Amino acid sequence: MDTWRILPLEIRNGYWNMALDEAIFSNAIKKYVPNTIRFYKWKPSTASIGRNQSLQDEIDLTFAKEKGFNIVRRITGGGAVFHDEIRELTYSIVCPIKKLEALGAKKVIDQFEIITQGIIFGLMIYGLKPEKDIIHCPAILLDGKKFSGNAQVRRKSYILQHGTILLDIDPELMYSVLKAPENVGKSRMVQSVRAKCIGIKNQIENYDEKKLIDSLERGFQKSLGIELEEGTFTRDEINLAEKLVKDKYSNIKWLKKYD
Repeated sequence: MDTWRILPLEIRNGYWNMALDEAIFSNAIKKYVPNTIRFYKWKPSTASIGRNQSLQDEIDLTFAKEKGFNIVRRITGGGAVFHDEIRELTYSIVCPIKKLEALGAKKVIDQFEIITQGIIFGLMIYGLKPEKDIIHCPAILLDGKKFSGNAQVRRKSYILQHGTILLDIDPELMYSVLKAPENVGKSRMVQSVRAKCIGIKNQIENYDEKKLIDSLERGFQKSLGIELEEGTFTRDEINLAEKLVKDKYSNIKWLKKYD
């Protein structure tokens, strides 16, 4: 059974969170670090846009600046997301694509789902019954409502997948940061989020963050057929992340790439 590295929960700003995901990814491709799972949170709250999106089309820059939120462009696809510092847990996984293929996940959608199955298994420990779906991107639902969206990037036969796990939601704040689609008003989007999304925190009796993460780790071990061993970032990863924060993720040229 393969042993993967698990990195303990950290709270960092948006620039560092995206830089660390990319640093793990780059070092894993070079075989410098093992396959890795990471959990993290965001401080301050951060709006992230997909790698091919236009910043000005997706984010209310004035509101985000007034609130002191970070804004970042991801290297993964998907749509704009608001990462609330008190209402979200985020995971990322880096591994070779062939590892997922060996588990029977031959197609891209299957590879998304074998990873998100870990979240499903983890929440089943609490007696919950999450289910997979596709809503713009591969998603996980609870009681028919979305609580997790996920995105990928692939390079040199490796995959980075990361995704949200909503603990709670504030649709009004979300769509004060994110712009509603053209010809759709903010109030309509707020109503849509209330109707279609859910936070898992209130669905778990005696919610405890550490116990939740432990359960998710067990879920990933089951879905991927692996053992997890706690580790730390290497010096190479930290050095690369520092460079990426400066040269890329906090750089306005990267952020405004399509504006």
